[in-house]
This record gives sequence, C-alpha cells and structure tokens, in this order.
Amino acid sequence: MSSAGSLPAAGESIRRHSRSFSFASRLLPAGKRAEVERLYAWCRWCDDGVDTAASPHEARQFVDRAMQDVHRIAAGEEPVESESRWLAHLVGRHDIPLEAALALLEGMRSDLTPAAGFDEAALLRYCFQVAGAVGVLMCPILGLDDRRFLPHAAALGMGMQLTNIARDVAEDWRRSRCYLPVEWTDGLRPDDEPPDPERVRQGVRGILEAADSFYAAGEAGIHGLDPDSRLAVRAAARIYHAIGTRIRQRDCRVLDERARVSKLGKLRLFMLAMLAGPGRGRRTTLDGAAARALNTAEQFLRAYGVSCVGHP
Repeated sequence: MSSAGSLPAAGESIRRHSRSFSFASRLLPAGKRAEVERLYAWCRWCDDGVDTAASPHEARQFVDRAMQDVHRIAAGEEPVESESRWLAHLVGRHDIPLEAALALLEGMRSDLTPAAGFDEAALLRYCFQVAGAVGVLMCPILGLDDRRFLPHAAALGMGMQLTNIARDVAEDWRRSRCYLPVEWTDGLRPDDEPPDPERVRQGVRGILEAADSFYAAGEAGIHGLDPDSRLAVRAAARIYHAIGTRIRQRDCRVLDERARVSKLGKLRLFMLAMLAGPGRGRRTTLDGAAARALNTAEQFLRAYGVSCVGHP
C-alpha cells in the first residue's frame, strides 16, 4: 500500500474539527495517536466530501468513488483517491474491518435523501453507520484482539453520535436536516420555519436518555483494549457524555446556544477517568436498557457483515 506521508498532516484535521477527540487523543502513545489521527482524517474527508459537494448528484458520485476505493483496498489494490491512502495505510498495518468503512459511507449517502418519516429505528441505524462504525474501525488500532468486544465499541460510538445530534439540532435544521425521531417530536421535520422549541426539547430528552444506555454499554467494554489505550477512550466517552449533562442542565434548550465542556471541565473528567483505573478483566453487569443497547449494536454489526466471534 502507498505511504500516507505525502498527504497533509492528519493530526491537523482532528485538532481543527474536534476539540474533544483532540484532547483525548493526546492521552495515547505517539504511534497510536498518529494512526487514530489518520483514521479520523479519512472519516473527515468522507464527511466533507458529502457536505461541500456542489449538488446532491456530485455528493453521490463522491460517495461512490470513496466506496470503490474501499473495495480496492480490501482487494489489496491501490486506491484512486489520494486521501484514501490514509485508510490504506491503516489496513496495511491492522486487521481493519472494512465492512464498517462501507457502513459509514452508506450513512453519509443517506444524508442526501430527505427522511420524511425518520423514526427511532432510522435514528439508531444512522448512529451506527456514522459513528458506531468508526468505533469499530478504531478498535484494531487501539489493541483490541477479541471481536466479542466490538459491540461495545459500536455502542460507545452510537452514544457519542446521539450526543452530537442533541447538541446540533439548530445547525442541522439550518441544513434542512433533523435527526429527532418523528414519534418523539409529534412529527417534527425540517421546513422553512424555525423549529418548535418544546417539540425539540421533547426529542432531545429522548435522545439523551437513549445515549445514556449506549454509553453504559460502551464503557463496559473498554477493558478489552490495550492498557495504554483505555484512558484516552474513557476520557473521550466521559467528555462527550458531559455534553449531554450540560444540555440537561439547560433543560434541553439547544436552539440558542451550543453546549460545550470547558477545558477545566475536561481536565476534571480526565482525572475521574484516571481514578477509574485500568479495569483489566473487569466484567460489568449491565442494566436492562444498556443490555438492549449492546444487543442493538451487535445486530447492526451482523447486518453489515462484521464478525463478533472470538479473536480476528
């Protein structure tokens, strides 16, 4: 596979687009951090290729090209798009489940079609595609060698995406998108008028409640990672979860101000993550909601052809 060295520094992408991930990634050893940054840069390139396309037709063409490159990489061939070399580099070093990369691209393609009846099932499928799949792609880099933990990784990514959705309702609405399920918001869908604040708050409460269960399912599997990866992942999870706490403190009023966690707040969460310890071999009993969240993540993995059986 080609070297990724001729591409722009992947670390710049994560620093520019995600302060929380950038903060957490600094807790990784240098080698793993560089590879996580490459994966993030590839995911960001995919996202930007859809969002900045001149038309839906051009966006679909971009997704098709990116998917074709994933298939080329899976076949051991050189990708056509230069940015795909970030992913090719990782596949050359790790057993990356490329089915998850295709799921991510399918999720991005789905954004190009207005969803008139976007319901809870569609929400969870979308969260798996655009974020749960990323957690799965990251696992080999972070030292996961037991595929039975992949549903935990997918669940954690889904929890983070649910938090993103709750935080970004106003921004999404301006782009004619709304990921709040119709059955949670009395049929709220994007139009030319500002969204009804009470229906948004109602939907955001449901989103955050669902996110809690996915975070619990995700954190229960962190001990499956390499010891030197656990702190970074736990810190990232708790920083994102804290965004949901901030939203709740504002009574789920997300239309006027974007919720953030301060640098001091991130440092406090980092210290709490440290106090949680390495968690070697720890087995956590999940409550009913978290167990259902984990089962949902596992079902999506199976649907997209990602094996969760034993060691890779």
